[in-house]
Amino acid sequence: MTILERTAEEIKEKIEKASVGKIIRPSIIFCGCNPQLKKDMHKLAKRLGLNPAYSIKHPTIKVELKNNKKIETDRYKTISMSYENFEFICRYLEI
Repeated sequence: MTILERTAEEIKEKIEKASVGKIIRPSIIFCGCNPQLKKDMHKLAKRLGLNPAYSIKHPTIKVELKNNKKIETDRYKTISMSYENFEFICRYLEI
């Protein structure tokens, strides 16, 4: 199992726990994109069960428009990833 698949599975578990009411829905923020793309990504995130935000200090997931393909987790447990990785996770969650 790759890092990307493990991250997708972790997010899937958080969404399932939130649907049962054990935790709040995972928050997501999109950085570095135009307003129309951000609007489309917010619709997709809501459909998946995430809580999109326009401004939040420590979201669960941070999707950035950047060339770095790494998935990183900071000390606040925010998962930072690129749009390509987020698209893979969306396909994984929609199955």
